[in-house]
Amino acid sequence: MKRVILATVVTAAALCASTFELYRDGAVYTYKPSGSFVGFVPKNSGAECRQETVSLTARPECPTGVRLCGEREKIEHLALDAAEALQQMRYIDLLMKQAKITEAKKLLDLSGAAAARYAELEKRKKTDDREVKWRKEAFFKQAPSMEPLHLSKKCDGNVKLTIPGRYITFDMLYEADVAETDAVTITPHIGLTNRSGIDITAQNAALYYRPMHTNLRPIRFDPWIIRDKNRPRIRALQKTVMPMAADGMPAPESASYEEVQTQKARNYRIKGLKLPSNGERVDIALRKWRNSAERSEVVYPYRDRRVFRVVRFKPKREIETNRWRIRSDGTLIASNVSGAYIDGRYTLFLSVDEDLVVNREKMILKEKESFFGGTVRKKDGYIVRVVNQSGEAKELSIIERIPVAVRSDITVKLLSVTSNRPMKYRLHERGKLAVDLTIPPRSDAEVRVLFEVSFDKDKPIVF
Repeated sequence: MKRVILATVVTAAALCASTFELYRDGAVYTYKPSGSFVGFVPKNSGAECRQETVSLTARPECPTGVRLCGEREKIEHLALDAAEALQQMRYIDLLMKQAKITEAKKLLDLSGAAAARYAELEKRKKTDDREVKWRKEAFFKQAPSMEPLHLSKKCDGNVKLTIPGRYITFDMLYEADVAETDAVTITPHIGLTNRSGIDITAQNAALYYRPMHTNLRPIRFDPWIIRDKNRPRIRALQKTVMPMAADGMPAPESASYEEVQTQKARNYRIKGLKLPSNGERVDIALRKWRNSAERSEVVYPYRDRRVFRVVRFKPKREIETNRWRIRSDGTLIASNVSGAYIDGRYTLFLSVDEDLVVNREKMILKEKESFFGGTVRKKDGYIVRVVNQSGEAKELSIIERIPVAVRSDITVKLLSVTSNRPMKYRLHERGKLAVDLTIPPRSDAEVRVLFEVSFDKDKPIVF
């Protein structure tokens, strides 16, 4: 008897448990409804009750305790009030046209009263129309429709509601706290946005980056046929079925979810998810970690004269997106930063150092070209000047370049890299020139780069 009671309790608990699964191209919400009302969900949503399909039908009934139902009721009330004001204005017009008053004073009194009432009604209608417009715009940012959808028949168990893509979205970004000079604290954030027209409350939620629907077809072998050169090739037109395209996935306060488990890259499980259909991003912070890092200041004078404060590190965990927010001791520094792997390390540009002013100019040479047989040797170069306006010494990495040959008969030779300040340089592949420069406080420095390009005089080049 106890076993029977226990089995009954477990079954009832399983029926009442609400779950939510979010994919790239849709979502599945399983829950126990309190009645037939589902929500303002898209019309192409699907519903199942005990593995049987249940159609969704539009009905005017809307529960009083539902927030979107209250918004809809306010819109309808305002629209009705505007329509009533319009009808009264039309009635005043009709009365004035049919009025048969010969006495001037009475006619003036009636006209004045009618005009005052007409102006009051006109203002009332304009105010109602404006508020209806604003409220509708706000409503459609939260739900795709204003028609309440209901289950066509009663369901005693859980309802499995399938919502198409785009209405509930899932994205990620990372937050880096760079207060430490030799480390960075990284916090991944999940962002959920619900515009489906139904509030989600799930005891267990799962977020998957993979699509829910995948259309796969076997690939048939197609032989590679040798044909006569002069024979026209006739291409057969074949009907093909295009695979179903998944919707793309794309600083609020973070929601507190203690039990967020990372299954694998972009797959997560959340306990006790509350996701209202209000169109606002729900931010969920995941477990943070501390990563050793290197700080430096870098400038790319050939492209941008600004000096960037940069942090580089080798992530302990997989970086799933290149969208970042930067903080220092909790203070927001930048909210829209893109990261990237550069030379094997993950790189973030944090800010611009306004104390360093950089200029680049072409080097003026007395003798630019010389000839040796049929070969032209052309010398060229540039000067990078840096001014340190601060009261402290600066270590600056200058990323520059020299030309790269694209033909075998062209050679490029780096002749010299000189500076009036302590400096060391390295020439990498593809003409990348890295210069490490030390600049004393309130002083300037310059780096001179001289190179030579040799080429056939009958094949002129430009660079």
